[in-house]
Amino acid sequence: MITSKNLTFSYDEGKKILVDLNLTIPTSKFSLLIGPTGCGKSTLLKVLAGLYPKYAGQLSGQLNLNGLTGAMMFQNAGEQFTMATPREEIIFALENLQVNAAHYPKRLQEAVQFTQIESLLDQKINTMSGGEQQRVALAVLVAMDIDLFLLDEPFASCDPEARKFLIAKLAHLRDQGKTIILSDHVLTGYASVCDCLFRFNDKTVALLNAADMHQLLVQSDHHNDTYTFALPQPGESACFTLKKTKIAQNRLLLDQDRLDIVSGKVTLITGANGVGKTSLFGALTKMIPYSGSLGYLDKEIKKQVARTYLRRVGQIFQTASDQFINITVKDEIALSKKQQTSSFFTGQKITEALSYLELDQLLDQVVYTLSGGQQKKLQILLMLIADSNVLLIDEPLSGLDPKSVRKVMKLLRESQKQRGQTLLIISHELAGLADWCDYHLVFSDQHLTYVNK
Repeated sequence: MITSKNLTFSYDEGKKILVDLNLTIPTSKFSLLIGPTGCGKSTLLKVLAGLYPKYAGQLSGQLNLNGLTGAMMFQNAGEQFTMATPREEIIFALENLQVNAAHYPKRLQEAVQFTQIESLLDQKINTMSGGEQQRVALAVLVAMDIDLFLLDEPFASCDPEARKFLIAKLAHLRDQGKTIILSDHVLTGYASVCDCLFRFNDKTVALLNAADMHQLLVQSDHHNDTYTFALPQPGESACFTLKKTKIAQNRLLLDQDRLDIVSGKVTLITGANGVGKTSLFGALTKMIPYSGSLGYLDKEIKKQVARTYLRRVGQIFQTASDQFINITVKDEIALSKKQQTSSFFTGQKITEALSYLELDQLLDQVVYTLSGGQQKKLQILLMLIADSNVLLIDEPLSGLDPKSVRKVMKLLRESQKQRGQTLLIISHELAGLADWCDYHLVFSDQHLTYVNK
């Protein structure tokens, strides 16, 4: 058993995240942590991984890992890579563990085969999708041959098939005697593999009984996931126009003969991990090159002045922390207000939005110490305040609990409706999002295609 007694953790003396936590977590089992954004799930995982209080905060009480060796996979897998490619990253991890070099090939081969990252092994990690990076991060942990796998929202950027594959792989590790502890807001796919479910609520953690756990997880597997969409009609004005457009990153990702993306509408973009969705956004924001024609309001994007263009076309990055420039929440809000081009988000409306998103008590907090969900809420609010004509939104629901999803979606809907913004949204998690989108583009086989389902 992994046990804690009166475990208390705080980032500073004024705010305790975990309070007198008394837990018993069985080893060689699959345990799931659930609870609202900012409740302490990530904090507990970092305590179990030995990262806290070594690198931040104050810890009191007792923690006994029963001699297990462990390692953690972060919510944003990209934050934990040091080397350029998966091959180099795995070898680097083994070097740090002082594994005999003669064992490197076998460990590397086993990890690569287990996670099926053969095609990614020598690709630059910074060119991979978020879902591909999460698969690589798991491969590193497998190569390390640890006892305790600690995973924080490990499937936040994964497409449904990748999520199903990785959950099955973690269950297989459990069957081999490994201990799996992970946090997630999306409960789909766990009913057949989860042994224990711990629910966080108001600084306390409770173990659900088997019947309640089963009911909760089975309900999640049977939610309605059937959606219908309209198809663009001839004559609708185009925001973006693609003509013989090609985008390549290591390989050809997009080869589009012709496509119009409609102005003033919300368009959902889906597709498998690594297909090129985020690279498309990179081309639309002048971050990566393209060939052929890619126009914004009939003007070629590559010929437009970046400073002017990017005030009109804003992007909400997949990783919230990539969006931040200043130190505190208050400083970030002040910067976004300076960039406003309209008065839609007045000072009073910003104050109300901060309270609505439960960020009003965090104004003096360093943005990088916020939970993943809190960072995501702040990131979206900042970009709404900045008031772009177009918003490219990459995985807006990752790291958010259901309550936060509803609140974020309400703000996005209100802003889009009142200002007639054009929104392009990449998402693998459609619940709470798809019903609001006007159109649906599927990215597959180097093409974007409108579909009605």
